[in-house]
Amino acid sequence: MNPAIEVYSARAARFGLIAAFLSSFGQTFFIGLFGTPIRAEFDLDERAWGLIYGGATLASGMLMFWLGAIADHLPARRAITLALSVLAAAAMAMAMARHPAALFLALFALRLGGQGLTGHVAIVVAARHGGSRRGRVLALATLGFILGEALLPLSFAALLGHVEWRWLWASVAAFVLIVMLPALRRLAAELPGDAAPVGADRQETAPASRLGLFVSGRFLAVLPIALISPFVITAVFLHQGTLATLRGWLVTEVAAAIVLFAAAQAVSTWINGRLVDRFGALRLLAWFPLPGALAMIALASMNGLAALWLLFAGLGLSAGGNNVIVSAVWVELFGHRRLGLIRGVYLGLMVLATAVAPALLGLALANAVPLAGMALATACYAAIVPWLCRIWLRAALRQRGS
Repeated sequence: MNPAIEVYSARAARFGLIAAFLSSFGQTFFIGLFGTPIRAEFDLDERAWGLIYGGATLASGMLMFWLGAIADHLPARRAITLALSVLAAAAMAMAMARHPAALFLALFALRLGGQGLTGHVAIVVAARHGGSRRGRVLALATLGFILGEALLPLSFAALLGHVEWRWLWASVAAFVLIVMLPALRRLAAELPGDAAPVGADRQETAPASRLGLFVSGRFLAVLPIALISPFVITAVFLHQGTLATLRGWLVTEVAAAIVLFAAAQAVSTWINGRLVDRFGALRLLAWFPLPGALAMIALASMNGLAALWLLFAGLGLSAGGNNVIVSAVWVELFGHRRLGLIRGVYLGLMVLATAVAPALLGLALANAVPLAGMALATACYAAIVPWLCRIWLRAALRQRGS
């Protein structure tokens, strides 16, 4: 491996890890910690809070459909400056919001700056500058998301008992702007300034526009696979209380299973990063949904704690594979130069999928659709459709002009 590229890969991994961790401040699991005091202060019931948050999330996700290409047109230093500036401003807006409209705008900016731009830049930089170690670099960057999920809820939940929630958001803004932005700008300055890294394949084959992606067989063949994991996990997590009631699980048991989910996701991310480097992401594309299929079979056919553990472990293993493999697939299929545009479109579609999934499951549960039947149908999709899409993808690759 070229020593220069190896140095860039290590720097990109550190950059991706830190940026992905910082995106946690705009993720649902972190914002949700403040749900109770926010609802009390703004006199919002659960429905109103959900509508405000869901609307802000959907709007930010749709904007990422257009803003994702920023990562192609700006060097990493300027892209992360923009992302963290939006995130810090949003955190300060949360601290100062006094009206539900201001709360909506703050949440919109948080979702855009955190889950959207900061997480996007983290993964694009890791994928673009990973070189022959792209899988491992992506895995390390993705672990930043998991690290945030592991550390921030416990620490901030403890602080909420002693510090007023607005001051915590103000401290987040100061931390991001004063401490982390200069640190990431220094890391980014050490990376190549052009969109395609040193040593990258210059034969780019990505469509030149978003519309071109939607008529590209390569892109369309990957989508049904790439959206499985976020679709199913969002539905299960949001309706975990109802699923627990139907299956007789205790709330504490579900909480422990979520820890198992995080551990399985971390292990899967680490393993799949190395598998990508050895075999390539395209070869692994149809395999990573299989643990999720087994999870759905367990939910359909088993009761008690065994079903709970297998459900969350299987979903975690698939999520870890999705984290690394899908991002690497975009590079293998389309090259580096338009990676931001491609991933931005994918993020927009993923937000739509995760918005639709809880609504569909909620509607089905409300109409007494058997849980076992829904789980088995999902298992069949996750086990069969990826292999059909793989055939479609091979045909599209042979045409190459699609």
